[in-house]
Amino acid sequence: MKRILSGAVAIPLVLGITLYGPQWLFFILIAGVVLAGIYEFFSMTNEMGIEGFPFVAGGLSFLLLLCFYFGGQYFLEWGVLCLIALTLAWMLKKQNIKTALDQISYSLLGIFYVAGLSGYFLLIHQFPDGGHWVFFLFLIMWLGDSAAYYGGRKFGRRKIAPVISPGKTIEGALFGLWGSLTAGVIANFWFFKEVSLWHCLLAALICGTIGQLGDFAESIIKRNAGVKDSSGLFPGHGGFLDRIDSLLFAGPVLYLYHRLFL
Repeated sequence: MKRILSGAVAIPLVLGITLYGPQWLFFILIAGVVLAGIYEFFSMTNEMGIEGFPFVAGGLSFLLLLCFYFGGQYFLEWGVLCLIALTLAWMLKKQNIKTALDQISYSLLGIFYVAGLSGYFLLIHQFPDGGHWVFFLFLIMWLGDSAAYYGGRKFGRRKIAPVISPGKTIEGALFGLWGSLTAGVIANFWFFKEVSLWHCLLAALICGTIGQLGDFAESIIKRNAGVKDSSGLFPGHGGFLDRIDSLLFAGPVLYLYHRLFL
């Protein structure tokens, strides 16, 4: 019930901005999610005993999103600024040479993992009918996650990777792919009538599969940090990263599929 009530509040807002909001409002939505995700990421690294540079990483993440917003420009300039900013952040803080690489590396990882992958949603939203393409991706992940969750609870027997995610089962993963394929059928008959059903199904299958890998990737971070959820912001759902972990991996894949085949 907590999961349902939390979704009932968040989903209409996200869909309203995605489908009907202007580009700048969608940018604000993504930027807000990214900054919250950066906060959660560094909260988890602190639990590992690695103190990064969350404020610097937050600023660099926002600038990286701006690069995506302006169509993929200024990435080289951003890269130079990023290296300078993180090096200065370390020099102005604790100059412990033994922790320098860990602090800088984890800060870079947080920026690329949260902001770098989220930036592809800005590029997808700029496609013709981009709002529906982002919604399509949401549909793939939401139906896939729901099918995996309930299918795994009822029929799950064989664990996939118990060390990383003890609750994930092979049966649940297969139900998740079935849910993602269902999203492809729904999208084709609802708002992608001009797109071949086979393209919708193939994109849904690929994104659903990669999305499950994204779920495992975040689980690796949480297991290292010794936490169950990235935060407790959404009752029954965990934190922002818990809600977008599969989307982070699936977004770039859908962008590439669209560019290459559609």
